[in-house]
Amino acid sequence: MMMSCLPAVAADDYAEGARAFERRDYAAAHTIWAPLAKANNPRAQYGLGLLHANGWGTDRDALRAQHWYTMAAERGHPGAQYNLAVMRDTGNGIPRDSAQAGFWYTEAARQGLPSAAYNLALMTLAGDGLRREPAKAVAWLDRARPMDRARLITALPEVEVAVRAANIRAKPARDAEIVGNARRGERLRVFARQGEWREIWQMNAEGATRAIGWIAARLLDGLPAADAAAVRLDRFEYGPLTDLKARRARRPAPPTVATTTAGGDAAPASGRLLRNSGWLAGFDAFDVGETRGRAVRVATERLNVRAAPSTNAAVLLQVGHDDIVQVVGRRSGWRRILLPGQAGSGWVAAFLLGDYQPPPGEHLPGRAARIGARDVNLRGGPSMGARVLGQLTRGESVRIIDSHRGWREVTVPGTSRHGWVAAFLIAGETPPPMTTAENARSDDPVGESGG
Repeated sequence: MMMSCLPAVAADDYAEGARAFERRDYAAAHTIWAPLAKANNPRAQYGLGLLHANGWGTDRDALRAQHWYTMAAERGHPGAQYNLAVMRDTGNGIPRDSAQAGFWYTEAARQGLPSAAYNLALMTLAGDGLRREPAKAVAWLDRARPMDRARLITALPEVEVAVRAANIRAKPARDAEIVGNARRGERLRVFARQGEWREIWQMNAEGATRAIGWIAARLLDGLPAADAAAVRLDRFEYGPLTDLKARRARRPAPPTVATTTAGGDAAPASGRLLRNSGWLAGFDAFDVGETRGRAVRVATERLNVRAAPSTNAAVLLQVGHDDIVQVVGRRSGWRRILLPGQAGSGWVAAFLLGDYQPPPGEHLPGRAARIGARDVNLRGGPSMGARVLGQLTRGESVRIIDSHRGWREVTVPGTSRHGWVAAFLIAGETPPPMTTAENARSDDPVGESGG
């Protein structure tokens, strides 16, 4: 009976701390929340993050704020995820890291914070800490407030189609796939330029996206001059989210300053606006690092390995600082690793992994094997229909790390190559017998390179 009362007691203690916080007795709030935070109460951890970030009732300490925000963020608290992203975005008391900022903005945006979605849209549009993907940026922008979406659209240069019909292509090349078309007089918004091409955003009368792609500049009227100043788009930096009574952080209040400026110098880093260059700024695609198929080092004190690529997924186990793990997959800001010392795999946050160079002769995960056929396809999944990632040659060394029916998941030692190979194309391996239904589907002849 005493055990069943503990959650209610903890909730009462938390609420007492929240009341102290609201009457600005921050020292009392700190005293009440500290033991709850150490017992992994995410709201108390978030509260301590607020206190340390602002120097309320305790010393201002960005590192302690980061610690408590991280603890709460990993337990799914959207306010902590957002504030942690802002700290990484601004470099406010800790090193600026746009990849980490993008990761935590993503987690907060998925939980419905419109400011996080807006910031994430700008980062994705600019390729700042995340791969530059305008279509994905527009999808995040749809989760922002309508007024912020409209402000961004207004800030982008507007052009007009000057010919009867213009093809919209997937890439800035005449032989690229056609993803849409625009008619004479239609107005489009411009994201970027590359040579004689312009990347455009096509919308219908209601503002819904019809296509995002590239059009030859000679087919457009009203283009900015080549030496025109770049548009400056600035990310939100809200104050603390302090709705401490809620189990989930509330959506932030409207900002107190405008968030988009055209031309001119960017706001200073110490202000309320964060610089984010707009179009014509020479964007380069950036990713958090290709680590698939490699051994990497755990770069944090304790790293949760989760069942799925989400901070809401169940924790399978924890790995410690400087542990070496093998990456076998990726998704956005997450990496799939082999579970140390046991079968199976799990997901970890990519930014908590560091580089690792194994010494010569160090044991590699998986079982050693060799390719037993000529020109074997390395595929992206255990299927004949999966994308071909490359080819392996007869006698080439691989490590088998997983199996699925008649397929083997392999890595190539000393490289980042990783994928699936038909089992019968590996020396000494044989596939399981196919069922009648599978035999019926196997009409295509399979030679040595058929895998």
